[in-house]
Amino acid sequence: MAHLPRLVVSEAGGILRNFARSWRVLWALTFIESRRKYAGSILGMLWYPMYSALLLGSYCFVYLVVFRMRFKELGTYEYVLFVFAGLIPYLGFSEAVATSTASVRQSLAILKNAVFPIEFVPVKFVCAALFGLFSSLGILLAMILPTGFLGWHVLYLPVPIVALFLFSVAIAWVLSAVAVIVPDVVQVTNVSLLLLMFVSPVGFSIDMVPRSTRVLVYLNPLTYLIEAFRFALLGMRTLPLWTDAAFIAACVVAVAVAGTFFRRLSPVFADYE
Repeated sequence: MAHLPRLVVSEAGGILRNFARSWRVLWALTFIESRRKYAGSILGMLWYPMYSALLLGSYCFVYLVVFRMRFKELGTYEYVLFVFAGLIPYLGFSEAVATSTASVRQSLAILKNAVFPIEFVPVKFVCAALFGLFSSLGILLAMILPTGFLGWHVLYLPVPIVALFLFSVAIAWVLSAVAVIVPDVVQVTNVSLLLLMFVSPVGFSIDMVPRSTRVLVYLNPLTYLIEAFRFALLGMRTLPLWTDAAFIAACVVAVAVAGTFFRRLSPVFADYE
C-alpha cells in the first residue's frame, strides 16, 4: 500500500507521455469515429447539431409538458434555457460513457496489431462525444444571446468542459476495462445512465430538494458539472465556486487512478478475445 501513490504517479506519467507522443493519432481516431457514426447518411456530420436539437427539444417537452415543472423566478423561455444548460453536460457524459464502455471489448480482434496505445480506444469515444457537446452548446448559446443572460461568466466555460472530459475519461477507462471481463457491465451502465438523469438537477434546482435527501444530490458527480455549466452559460449557481476546484482536483486524481487500473488490467484483455 505504501507504494500505491508512487505507482499511480508512474502510470499516470506513462499515459501522459503516450498522449504527448501520439496526440495526432488520437485526433485522427476521434475524427474517424465521429464521421463513422453517421457514415452513409445523406446529411453526414450535420446530424450532430440536428441530433442535439431533437434531444434538447424532447427533454424540454418532458419537463414542461409532462412534468409541468415551473420556477416562480423564471419565465417559460428562461426555464427552457435552465433545462438545456443542465442537459448539455448530462448528454455529453452519457454519450461518452455509453459509447466507450464496450469499446475495448469490441476492438479486441484488432488491438493486438494496433500501433496506437490501447488506452486511446475508450478516449476516442469520449472525444467524439464532445462533438455532440459542442453542437448542443452552439444551439444554446444562440438561444441565450438575445436574452441578456450571456455575460463575462461565459469565459468560465472551458472549466466545466475540461472537468467533463476528465471525469468521462476516468469512468470510461474503468468501465471499458471491466466490461472486457464482465460483459454485463454494458447493460448495467446503460440502465444507470438513464436513471442518473432523474436524480441529477437538470429540471430542478438543488434548493428544491428536501434537506433530508439533499445529500443524494451532493453525492451525484453530475451535480457539480451541471452547476458549473449553468454558471458559465447563465450566471446561475447554488453551490460556491470552490466546489468546482475541488471537483476538478478529484477528477485529476480519478484519471490517474483509472489510468493505472486500465493499464494494469490490459495485459489480460487478450485472454478474452
